[in-house]
Amino acid sequence: MAPSATALALCVALLLAWQTDGESLFPTDVRFVAEIAHHLLRWEPGHNPPSDVRYEVEHRVYGKNFSWTATPNCRNISGLSCDLTYYTLDPALRYYARVRAVARNHTSPWQRTNSFSPQEASLRLSGQSLSLTGNTIHVQLQLLLRAGNLTVKYDDVQKHTRRYWVYIRRAQDNRTYKVLKTTPEFNITNLFWDTEYCISVEPDVASRRIHATRTDEQCVAIGRRDRSAELVLSIVSSSFITLLLLGLLGALLVCTYIKKPVRPPSVLKSFIKQSSLWMEQDSSSSGSPDADPIQQLFLCQKEPQKDSAAQRGARSPWAQGHPQGQGWHSPALPLPTSPCPRRALGSSS
Repeated sequence: MAPSATALALCVALLLAWQTDGESLFPTDVRFVAEIAHHLLRWEPGHNPPSDVRYEVEHRVYGKNFSWTATPNCRNISGLSCDLTYYTLDPALRYYARVRAVARNHTSPWQRTNSFSPQEASLRLSGQSLSLTGNTIHVQLQLLLRAGNLTVKYDDVQKHTRRYWVYIRRAQDNRTYKVLKTTPEFNITNLFWDTEYCISVEPDVASRRIHATRTDEQCVAIGRRDRSAELVLSIVSSSFITLLLLGLLGALLVCTYIKKPVRPPSVLKSFIKQSSLWMEQDSSSSGSPDADPIQQLFLCQKEPQKDSAAQRGARSPWAQGHPQGQGWHSPALPLPTSPCPRRALGSSS
């Protein structure tokens, strides 16, 4: 019985020793610590692990019927992290990763992460470029990110509700202003002259809360205000406005003096004609020698009536009693002067 008891005790001791070694190899807290275009898998070692412990990493696509795939650059490594950026870049997919420890003849079980999406990665930008015009700073955000030999665009990962918090720090007193922008290119206007400003930007997504990292500050100094340029601009603008007003005034005067007379309406023309006829009758009755030509024309139209009356007088009985054949002549009476021109001989009556 003694040898059997000794063998049993030895087996129990070996089993306990193996469990202790397994527990010391067991990696813990396996997780993704990721920024956009930099997806890092991290874990913690077991309690008091051996010095020769090594780790192996595998990954797979969530929801796909694919087997686990070994990560080539993370096999038999001694570190506590593995870069999985190249294998987890598609923002439309979700991914898993798992880690196990290996030491001598012992291998720990796999420890798996929760599912991960590139859209859940911490937000970051490459930086920003600044340009100065007067007291206005033009900011253009750099949205291209490097992932090894690949280039990732920030707006390809975060496609919706993108916005940017802009931090404007005045160097003289370190006073900081915070402005929200929704486009990757914008202006910061109405800044103080002869002042230095430092700009940094923190990306944000309005639809959900995601940790973000601000870009490094870039500073630009605004010089003194150039009064001469403003004076020249003011003189040019005033001259232009003056010339414009003078041109408008000249055009108005030309239109006023060259404007064609307006013809009166037909009713007014008829009234004017009747008024002129009445004036002719008044002037003829007054016997004014300086009669208007229109009045003379009006009187000429009435002279045939006088001629017909004279003919009737020549045929009167008194004229018939003194025939012309017996040498009698009618007395010559002075003819009234007529303003009308005489008719040419041979003209029709």
